[in-house]
Amino acid sequence: MSTTPSGNAFARAGECAVQGIVTQVGSAMTTAAERLHVPFASDARALVQRGEIRRHPIWRQPALHTDGLPVILVGGLLTATPVMLSLLGTWLTRIGCRVVMAPTGLGVGCGEDNARIVASAARDVADAAGTAPVVIAYSRGGQFARAAAVREPDAIRALITLGSPLSDLTGIHPLLRLQVYALGAAGTLGLPGLLRASCLWGACCRPLRADIAGPFPERVPFLSVYSRTDEMVSWRSSRDPAARHHEVTTSHGGLVADPAVFTAIAAELRAVLGRRPGLLDGTVRRGPDGASDAA
Repeated sequence: MSTTPSGNAFARAGECAVQGIVTQVGSAMTTAAERLHVPFASDARALVQRGEIRRHPIWRQPALHTDGLPVILVGGLLTATPVMLSLLGTWLTRIGCRVVMAPTGLGVGCGEDNARIVASAARDVADAAGTAPVVIAYSRGGQFARAAAVREPDAIRALITLGSPLSDLTGIHPLLRLQVYALGAAGTLGLPGLLRASCLWGACCRPLRADIAGPFPERVPFLSVYSRTDEMVSWRSSRDPAARHHEVTTSHGGLVADPAVFTAIAAELRAVLGRRPGLLDGTVRRGPDGASDAA
């Protein structure tokens, strides 16, 4: 009997070798960038190390099956693509969720339009599945999703935001803020598909801003996951007074790839399926005055 490996085995071995080299080179480059305090170097590391979660127990043995729970993923600024959210989407599918991506494009459009898109997607999924979906929103996508939950509380079973600027819509890194302003300027000048200056200060997105800052429906469980080491979004802006808060230690990019985040999401989904609020260890619900209610 021949012991020569098959072509597929050779291909897999070659692929693993290439991935290993890329990881080593990428890790060395990001280490150097971090030592030089290059902005967003930690996010580059998160992209390099995305494969590590596949070796973690939360991926291999999550001890959770959601039995077809519908979940809508909402991307943020330039992250509303299957590529950026692919790990999260794949893992959710592995644990039995029916995953749908909200069609908000690259997240660079009018916030009010995107909030309506998320609300419409929630209604459509709820009608098709016969049960309201859980919405998991990343970065700017959390703004759209919070407004959608305020408007359609019966169509959203629970909301989880990951590194979303909520209490301060411009609570982001200055370089990222300049990018947003540039997009807004281009949109104001008429470039289609982009947010406009009125989205931040004018009447265009006034309803959105009101729904982000205003009361949140108590019957919708709301968990905000954030990191103090997030360079892109200020962690303080993620501490929505209406949410329960769960802190992790990762980069902004790591919020959709870090095992600690997936573990927090699993605990919240387990709680949602158990029809209880789902307080995590170390999670605190804050009242409007910022006081802690429980831990």
